[in-house]
Amino acid sequence: MTTASLTRSPPAMASKTSTGVTWLLVFAAALTTGLAAFADRSWPGDMIIFFRPQLALGVLLLLCAGIWLRRWLACVALGALLVVNGLPLFVTGAPTAAAAETPNLRILSANVLFDNPEPARFGEVVAALAPDIIVTQEAKFKWPGVLKALPGYPYLVGPNISKWNGNLVLSRYPLRARLVADMPPSGYALGGGYAVRVEVDLPGRAQPLVVYAVHAPTPRTFAGWQARNRYLDVVAERIAAEPEGTPVVLAGDWNTPVWSPAYGRTLLLSGLEATERSAWPPASRLFASFGGVDFGTPIDHIAISRGVEVADLFTGPDFGSDHLPVVVDLKLP
Repeated sequence: MTTASLTRSPPAMASKTSTGVTWLLVFAAALTTGLAAFADRSWPGDMIIFFRPQLALGVLLLLCAGIWLRRWLACVALGALLVVNGLPLFVTGAPTAAAAETPNLRILSANVLFDNPEPARFGEVVAALAPDIIVTQEAKFKWPGVLKALPGYPYLVGPNISKWNGNLVLSRYPLRARLVADMPPSGYALGGGYAVRVEVDLPGRAQPLVVYAVHAPTPRTFAGWQARNRYLDVVAERIAAEPEGTPVVLAGDWNTPVWSPAYGRTLLLSGLEATERSAWPPASRLFASFGGVDFGTPIDHIAISRGVEVADLFTGPDFGSDHLPVVVDLKLP
């Protein structure tokens, strides 16, 4: 009897330990999910949103562990958390542009990385993808010269209006550009760059296409998060003030994932529509690669005014930057 009692004791202790650890992990997942729910008013919450797929995966793994350990009450809680974290990956509340079958304009947006050691690779990507308009961020130092040398793009704006701004736009067609007035601070410690408004004279069209080239401040710090939100709000207000019927494209590094409240607010205030075809688009900002699987988040976006349609949206190949280029095929009305 004594022997039997001793043999039963360790499993009981192990059971209490596993139960305690399980509920501790459930509490951590619930706390993280709760912070993410207040991403519009909380800097930590918005930072969590950058990793929405990873958070959902972590909760899923905890749920599987809970089922294996038969901690059914914990499984119920984890199931609810999985729905909260997984639903935004499959259902979007953002206004989405209509689909088109035949495009008549291709736009490429890319954060080229100011110290990219292999700028020639970007030229190879451009040659392969053949966009009509190229919007770049962090195109400083050697980059204006690299971009000017790209064949087939005789028009370049950016250096002529702000020497140290990395938001440059190239085109096959004539361009006119100016800085967006009264923008919040960006650049230096905050990151990002001045927003640029560009008019593109497309052939056969009496009205120019208006392109807003942006690089919002990085939200890695609380001050940067506040600056990014103000930056996107002001750009959205400027776009909303454009004359009715003006075809507008907002392109660049928003430093904002599609699941962030700041992304949806930008579309709401500007009246633009998303070109993303799903609530979980491919990552454009890469943090690391494991066995060929890229770990990152979608923070580079191209949004368009109502009436412009989308035939395709995809990310281009790696060219040495920590971002992948985003390419959209549009049909202008």
